[in-house]
Amino acid sequence: MDNNISAWLEEADDDMLDDFDLDEDDSDGDVLDNPENSYESIGNESDSEMSCSDDSIGNDFRGYNKGKDNIIKWYTDPPPRNVRTPQRNIVTHLPGVKSAAKNAKTIIHSWELFFPNDCLQKITTCTNIYLAKIRDNYQRNKDVLDTDVEEIRALIGLLYIAGMLRNNHINLSDLWANDGFSPDIFRAVMSERRFYLLLRALQFDNIHTRNERKKIDNLAPIRTVFDEFVNRCISFYTPGEYCTIDEMLEGFRGRCKFRQYIANKPNKYGIKIFALVDSRVFYTVNMEIYAGKQPIGPFLQNNSGASVVKRMIKPIAKTGRNITIDNWFTSVPLAVELLKDYKTTMVGTLKKNKREIPTCFLDIKNRQICSTKFGFGDNNCLLLSYVPKKGKKCYDAINNAYTR
Repeated sequence: MDNNISAWLEEADDDMLDDFDLDEDDSDGDVLDNPENSYESIGNESDSEMSCSDDSIGNDFRGYNKGKDNIIKWYTDPPPRNVRTPQRNIVTHLPGVKSAAKNAKTIIHSWELFFPNDCLQKITTCTNIYLAKIRDNYQRNKDVLDTDVEEIRALIGLLYIAGMLRNNHINLSDLWANDGFSPDIFRAVMSERRFYLLLRALQFDNIHTRNERKKIDNLAPIRTVFDEFVNRCISFYTPGEYCTIDEMLEGFRGRCKFRQYIANKPNKYGIKIFALVDSRVFYTVNMEIYAGKQPIGPFLQNNSGASVVKRMIKPIAKTGRNITIDNWFTSVPLAVELLKDYKTTMVGTLKKNKREIPTCFLDIKNRQICSTKFGFGDNNCLLLSYVPKKGKKCYDAINNAYTR
């Protein structure tokens, strides 16, 4: 009986080997070299996504589209998901107030964190220097008396109230009118003439040494006060997981060599400021004023979009944050560099002339409305193209945070 069972098992092994015997023409090497039998046999790739690429097969059986530079590959299938959370997605510093800000219990105490007495004293001293300079232009010296910290605080308070009442476009004389319609607080705090004088004389640096400092810095008139304010913004709060970098235009029509004109902004003329903001609570973490091309010296820096982003994210670098930016800043090399060197992920729109975008991602003539194309690149980058409506240009976005 045992001999018969052994014979049956040997016959079964021989039959199984015959079933799985491969000819030389069906070897793995020939399958990889034949594009007709490779990826189509897997069968989850549409013809529209593959038609714009000469190479439709990779060594790992993943189809891809090449960018216009013919270098970068965008795969049509996502890579395998890792069960373990990547290091770039682990937030190492929890968001919230920190340092002395934890002890601030009232609104005025919170305000004094950013404008302490030493800052107001510096502004007062510089303003008095300017008042002494223009005093000879007035017939009566009592019209140009020195100011003090309390009066500077009162001046700032009136500016806050005017902004809160949305009176920034109203003639200042209307705020001091005695007709029953103007707020009484303006007349109670100081006279209209004194308010005008302080606005004219308000200074943030010593005017006697300004010309020497302007030889190496276009921001010499406000450099010290502005940098100290930004440092306090960084030191008192840790932003959340998601942040945004964008530009804003503070309205200003005075004389300034780096004044900007942006037609689509409400003020059109003003000072352009780059800002890093917490996307959830809108707290401004970091700021940088665009000062044009600086003279040769310690303040000379690159004003390209990528350089601005790398300077702005220094307070949150290597903490697992994600930033959202617009197409002026966004580029594929920047996304790769932020992920590799700064452990920071990025989401942003791309201009259509970027050479890393495949041609098929820009062709929307044969695309359906609300259709989306995805491209999965190396270094955990994701490219997508979306058609919002018929005849409207698609939006291309670079994202290296798709594993979140």
